[in-house]
Amino acid sequence: MKQFRELLIQNNVSAFSTWEKELHKIVFDPRYLLITSRERKQVFENFVKERADEERNEKRKKMKEFKEHFKKLMEEAALTSKSTFSDFAQRYGKDERFKAIDKMRDREAFQ
Repeated sequence: MKQFRELLIQNNVSAFSTWEKELHKIVFDPRYLLITSRERKQVFENFVKERADEERNEKRKKMKEFKEHFKKLMEEAALTSKSTFSDFAQRYGKDERFKAIDKMRDREAFQ
């Protein structure tokens, strides 16, 4: 089972895919036949659940980091009560910290 799991990792099996879609990547490897078909499917299901959780956690962590950098950019911009978001966006729109937050609505909410 451990070798089959390594096979899944080495072939970059997607965490958000199905068994049928990923089968062509792994079926010709000798490690594929080391366990029964029921065990293969079970290991696959467990693998994609774990990878999906890991990827979601990584995405949350990155978003948190992007938010912190964006807030730091806003502090550096020395915004006042008379500052508008459109002025801020125009002035700092090319900054990587500004671009890291995908949605304009999210950027505006941080202000």
